[in-house]
Amino acid sequence: MFDGQFYPGQPIQFMDGLLAPVIGAGGYKTFFSEYAVGVQPSDWTSRFNAGFTALVQTVAGSLGGKALRWTKTVANRQLLSWDRVPLSANTEILMRMRVIEAAASVETFLRPCVRAAGAIGTESYYVNLPTKDPGGTGWNHGLSKTVSGTVTTLGTVSFGPSPTFTINTWFWERFRVNGTSIQRRSWWDGAAEPSTWDETVTDSSVTAAGWTGIASANTNPDCECDFFSVGLNGETAPSP
Repeated sequence: MFDGQFYPGQPIQFMDGLLAPVIGAGGYKTFFSEYAVGVQPSDWTSRFNAGFTALVQTVAGSLGGKALRWTKTVANRQLLSWDRVPLSANTEILMRMRVIEAAASVETFLRPCVRAAGAIGTESYYVNLPTKDPGGTGWNHGLSKTVSGTVTTLGTVSFGPSPTFTINTWFWERFRVNGTSIQRRSWWDGAAEPSTWDETVTDSSVTAAGWTGIASANTNPDCECDFFSVGLNGETAPSP
């Protein structure tokens, strides 16, 4: 029987259905199925500003029967960090999410977030930004950094993936920060994961180990995430 502890040098390769949130020595994953319905996950912590709820709900069509439903009421910097994941600098996130209400022009969705630190007004972190595009049913993706409360766009926004954006449709985000390299790729659920990164940029503004989790900033739209995994120190964030 697994005793809940991990020991240095111990090879760990196990699967315990949807209830085991940890796989491998440096990998973590959750389908949110191990958490109680109607409350915030017990080992996730709200950081920065209030003005949102992130509650586990029973969700038809989710991978594990439940999803984290993020409801926003205020446009400010919000973060939910996963306490199981130690403070880390070299981190990769894989998450599946969907938007569950209509998005206005140029509203970002949930954001995979790494190297997060600070407090209100002094936040620092890197994020990937899936965003409703101002034109029609389009959408796009990009990267940004926040350094002591100041936000700066990194690299170049890219559109898609095709087809055009629709609500209630699951899609995937893989986001990796390793040293000064920052990478992202996105694809619709049901399509094959791309073999190359959509974008790679270099930045050295935020170097310290920090929290890993899910960030948000806009008032809308409400979103759901039903899978979240993390790879540390060069490991790939595990797929379901």
